[in-house]
Order: sequence, then structure tokens, then C-alpha cells
Amino acid sequence: MDRYDGFREFVLARQQTLMRTAYLLTGDAHLAEDLLQSVLIKIVGHWPKLSRSGSPEAYTRKALVNQYISWRRRPHLELPSADPPERGASSRNPGC
Repeated sequence: MDRYDGFREFVLARQQTLMRTAYLLTGDAHLAEDLLQSVLIKIVGHWPKLSRSGSPEAYTRKALVNQYISWRRRPHLELPSADPPERGASSRNPGC
């Protein structure tokens, strides 16, 4: 018996619903994917306990909200973005 029995099945069964929740939080499909992926990485470490508790979806939804709030609270960090970074004028003029 694998320690992560059921995790893959949980993700496959609830992925669309969890993705919808992540999208409602972020308003952006790419950010929602990043949010869900980062939460699932954390969830897999707690999977044995979560699978025994009987409420992994509720825990995962709460983790999505908490992770999104954490992203928003960090003023020195930008939210992950699908857009490429803008190039500043100083990067085009190496002589400055």
C-alpha cells in the first residue's frame, strides 16, 4: 500500500472544481494554475492524514484561499504572472 494512495484519484476527480475556485480567487487562468499547483504540492505531503480525515477537498479549498492571501500580502513580491517581464530602458543601453 502506497502512502499516497488515493491522491492521484482525488486530483483527477476534483481538479476542475478546485481549478474553478482558484480562478475565482485570482481572476486569471494562468495564475489559477500556479495557485492550484503550489497548493497540491503542499497537500501531497499531508495526504495520509487528509485521506483519513475524510475531508481533503475542504482542506484543499482552505489551502487555496490561504495561499492566495499569502501571495497578496507580500508587498515586495509580485504575484506570479503569465506575462513576460518588461524590459527597462537601462537594459537596452549598456553604456549608461
